[in-house]
Amino acid sequence: MDFVNKAYAQAADLFRSMSTGSRIASGLLLAVIVVSLVYLFQFQVSSGDEFLLGGRPFSASEISQIETAFAAESLGGSTFVGNRIRIPRGQKSAYLAAMAQHGALPADFFKYMDDAIASDNPFASNKLLELKQTTAKMKELALIISRMRGVETATVQYDEEARGGLGRTKQKTAMVAVWTSGSTLEEEQVKAIRNVVASAYAGLDRQSITITDMTSHQTFGGSIGPGGMAEGENLYANYKLQYERNWQRKIAEQLAMIPGVIVGVNVEMDPQMQHTSQMVKLDPKPITLSSKESSRESATQVPNQAGRPGAVPNGVGNQAVAVSAQASPTNESTTSESRSDVRNLPGHETSISQLVPLAPKKVTAAVDIPSSYFVKVWREKNPSPAGGAAAPPAADLAKIETETIAKVKESVRNLLPPFVEGTDPYPHITVSTYTDLPSQPAAEPALASQVTLWLADNWRTLGTIAMGLFSLLLLRSMLRSSAGSPAPAPLAAAGEAGPRLAAASDDEDAEEPVQVLRKRFDASGPDLKRELHELVKENPDAAANVLRMWIGDAA
Repeated sequence: MDFVNKAYAQAADLFRSMSTGSRIASGLLLAVIVVSLVYLFQFQVSSGDEFLLGGRPFSASEISQIETAFAAESLGGSTFVGNRIRIPRGQKSAYLAAMAQHGALPADFFKYMDDAIASDNPFASNKLLELKQTTAKMKELALIISRMRGVETATVQYDEEARGGLGRTKQKTAMVAVWTSGSTLEEEQVKAIRNVVASAYAGLDRQSITITDMTSHQTFGGSIGPGGMAEGENLYANYKLQYERNWQRKIAEQLAMIPGVIVGVNVEMDPQMQHTSQMVKLDPKPITLSSKESSRESATQVPNQAGRPGAVPNGVGNQAVAVSAQASPTNESTTSESRSDVRNLPGHETSISQLVPLAPKKVTAAVDIPSSYFVKVWREKNPSPAGGAAAPPAADLAKIETETIAKVKESVRNLLPPFVEGTDPYPHITVSTYTDLPSQPAAEPALASQVTLWLADNWRTLGTIAMGLFSLLLLRSMLRSSAGSPAPAPLAAAGEAGPRLAAASDDEDAEEPVQVLRKRFDASGPDLKRELHELVKENPDAAANVLRMWIGDAA
């Protein structure tokens, strides 16, 4: 506490000894120092910049709109870090207001549909309303596609044409153009885009959708020819590429524990688009399909009558009535009829088989393993003592290589279709080793470039530090000048020594250094002993003369 009291007393004496202008200047400099230190502390603790919308990535079209909005509002403190935007801290509201005012905020789902509905008015025609809804729907689809992995931005165009005739059908087509982040669209992404667009429009065939990758200039066309083939495309090549990518991905994932492994797959397919076979096998024993039998019996009786032979003459006169003779027995006949109808079918078996078009017949794989992998495996099994790295023996490396190749072949064989084995159990798998050369390290940036980048990021901090140091030096010089300025002689010193000192100071024959030292010595200061020590250290001869004169006057 004594030290604090002394320091406070000295500071109070210095402040009272200053003039009004010096007091105002000292207060302003002290305020600048405090503000600079506070700003420096805040800038170092919390970064001066922050990412817009929490570091949300923006597409290329969104970034161009945002840049235009910031330029219109004269907001030049933003910087782009990849596809993110960094803005000065504390100005988030100004930047968001500029984006909202100029319509540069990122679009969310249903935004375009909501805008189309909100812009409806009772005086608009039905055709205009339909056009607004169609445009909003295409924008919504483009937004959905742009949110897919690897897609920066997308656009969708849809058209339909009415065809004449009794059916009054409509021809519907769609075009999708995408800009990727550098990689080519994969087959799964193309299918997903086609499904999204086809599901959005009723009756739109997936084969009538053309997808264009604007980054790699690759087109995935719809069907414009016979057989659903697009112009310039080969169905065999497309199926072959799809099969090869599928098996290559599976093998690469299975061998992911080997860094730097290279996998290649070749697929040979059956070129037949359609193959149907039917086999009929007959059975020698017939099979009764239906049997029908019928029988009929009939009997016929004819009487046998006999009379007087010849004709009886007419008009002969009275004659006796002839008595008929006894009837003779009748003639009887019997008829029997039987019918049988049997339908037989020869026994047979019918089998119909239809093969998948363009089916893979033979799949071969080639795997290349870097030689450095075997060295890493050996060092993992044989850790060297600290401070030394022993070279692995060639025999151990050869053994590890043989074991690794056998494991890789067995793993790959389980992923490929079955193959006719002969003497070699892996005739369709080739595993080899390649020497991986060490990659050259990237060139470090030049010192001047590093310094420039560092100054660009920290110029605010350096400016604040420089301002604070300058203020401290200026305040120190003002304090020292105030402490060293002459003060009027006190009334207590108006005795006998006063005239002598005045006379000595007015003596024309006195040396100039002596006068200067006497003035400094007579001035009031915070510490007389320290001032005397400084005087003696600066000019011992002059100080000795002054002391000699004072002692002589006192005597």
